[in-house]
Amino acid sequence: MKPALQAIDLTLPPRLPAFSLALEPGRTTGLLGVNRAGKSTILMALASALPGMRGRPLIDGEDARSRPALHRRIGWLPQQPPLYPDLTVQENLAFFAGLHGHSTIDTVLQRFSLEALRTRLAHRLSGGERMRLGLACTLAHDPPILLLDEPTAGLDPLQAEQLRELIQREAPRRTVLIASHLLPDIEQLCTRVLLIDRGRIVADGPLASGRRLVQLRLQRPPDDAQLLAMEGIAGIVSRKHGSLLIELEAQAPETLAERVACQGWGLQSWQPEASDLLARFRALSTGETT
Repeated sequence: MKPALQAIDLTLPPRLPAFSLALEPGRTTGLLGVNRAGKSTILMALASALPGMRGRPLIDGEDARSRPALHRRIGWLPQQPPLYPDLTVQENLAFFAGLHGHSTIDTVLQRFSLEALRTRLAHRLSGGERMRLGLACTLAHDPPILLLDEPTAGLDPLQAEQLRELIQREAPRRTVLIASHLLPDIEQLCTRVLLIDRGRIVADGPLASGRRLVQLRLQRPPDDAQLLAMEGIAGIVSRKHGSLLIELEAQAPETLAERVACQGWGLQSWQPEASDLLARFRALSTGETT
């Protein structure tokens, strides 16, 4: 299947090393990373909004640099919606829709529950209302590709949940990429996750990959080779002092914990983890190696 959006070696030193990815049509993917991991820069690059950037952004297999009209297929919503503060909700929406030759906005106001706010100035909106309006403006021309940068950051829990519901409703007809450091955004909205660190993808996989992970604590931790020599241990995801996060093989023996305890390494705890990508994100966010 041809990717809806593809990046081939997008580069802008020092902000972005050679970055590549491919997004399948109709799928919601998350860019998960701590603050300053490079998520916003990546979205700007995919939207061709980084002057001086090298590399090839492809939309439906075509080079977006040679066909500027292709950019109409992308809706990009930055973390701070680019609204005109002294225009009303209706005027903002009419302006952004008009940029793409669309004039009917009543259905869009209704879709995003903005009818009651149509005459309110944008600078008088709450954070959740601003993001709703920003999303409505971004989708006014019905683009098939949607890029969202930290859509729920700074919102209270109720506003964040309402916005996630809107995104879930709009996502099935589109290819969506969501950049966030908030786990609820990724867990509730995405089926694929790219873990980002310093502008690079350090992990890529489905949210529920089925891999088994264990967090263990050892008084005298061995080196990697000794651990990996044990039957059932597939890899070491992270280590910090005596705490390790290990990946188990699918057919790891049920007695593996007991076997580790018998090695003389001083096993103190053996705690199964739920999601490998989310566990690796927690490791990155606490400064552990991955």
